[in-house]
Amino acid sequence: MLCEELPKIMWFENDNDYTECNYLFHYIIIPSPKDETMTVRIWHGEYCYEKSKDEIVSERTFPLTVEGREEMIEYIRKEDYDYIQY
Repeated sequence: MLCEELPKIMWFENDNDYTECNYLFHYIIIPSPKDETMTVRIWHGEYCYEKSKDEIVSERTFPLTVEGREEMIEYIRKEDYDYIQY
């Protein structure tokens, strides 16, 4: 299941990105400690984020908090579920 290995909030507070995929469903979490936010970008396809920036199908920003991390996990899992159903 996606997000099983998702780092704890301190990872993002230290301005580290995180990416994961489930076959052709990919996401990246890009933190902005200065703004106290984390942005999730989702794309579908075979390529990494750097080669897929024009193929983002969904993007959402969450607070850089433990609660924001939990909301983000729910969002990612729902987007993955919707993609699988499509």
